[in-house]
Amino acid sequence: MFTKLSSVIEYYQEYHLTKHKYQYRADNLRFFDAYDLKDLRKKDIKEYAMQRRIIASNATINRECSFARAAINRVIEDYEIKLNNPFEKVKFIEADYIANYLTRIEYDRLLSAALETGNQTLHDFIVLLTMTGCRPIELMTLEWSNVHLDKRQFIVRNHYSKSKRTMYKYLNQTAFDTLNNLSRIGSYVFTNARTGEPYTTFSKTFMRCKKRASVNCTMYDLRHTYASWLIQKGVGIYTIKDLLGHGDIDSTMRYAHLDYAQYLDSLSLIG
Repeated sequence: MFTKLSSVIEYYQEYHLTKHKYQYRADNLRFFDAYDLKDLRKKDIKEYAMQRRIIASNATINRECSFARAAINRVIEDYEIKLNNPFEKVKFIEADYIANYLTRIEYDRLLSAALETGNQTLHDFIVLLTMTGCRPIELMTLEWSNVHLDKRQFIVRNHYSKSKRTMYKYLNQTAFDTLNNLSRIGSYVFTNARTGEPYTTFSKTFMRCKKRASVNCTMYDLRHTYASWLIQKGVGIYTIKDLLGHGDIDSTMRYAHLDYAQYLDSLSLIG
């Protein structure tokens, strides 16, 4: 039944994944259908990686290998059978990653630029990205039925979260006020008043906004900004992990170096 990797992945997509099926990963991994799953070896994965590196980074290849590994493991668990899983303990060295984050001055310039262009909706979107640490897709797909202002929280359903877990996002006063002041013109929090449809992107308006503000960032960098500001205020790394919805602490540790005050205080002891 599961003689090829693609058949394992198809099962995984059908029964374990929700909205995001990661079909592009499945398509790339069809490379391995030249082999029966039982015959796959780590040397074959290395060959795959060599070919993929022409157009993809090691980080991308690692995600694809993780996807294949998870698919095989789910079949093993569900069917209680033994399958060859050569993707176990496979990880290629990734380039150093340094998260980009905004200073308070840059953040304020970005908000001012949004208002100067008359785009209150973009302004509010930027505020909520920065004050909740959401990924853009998580806010774009947020429905009012999942917003609970009385509890100062909203819910990101599992099919929209990257970790595939339902997440509770908590609201500070700024985020609370922003949500509370939004007009409820549709079932989605960010609904286009002109069309009545939910917004699917702010890419063009955000590009103009950051150019006007002379700020070099992506929308995802606002999530990094959220984590960075928290850690610089002394919030514990495990609390930040939970607030971001990370599945493991390794993903959160990329921000640990930003708590540099403790290191400077330590060095002051000797000179």
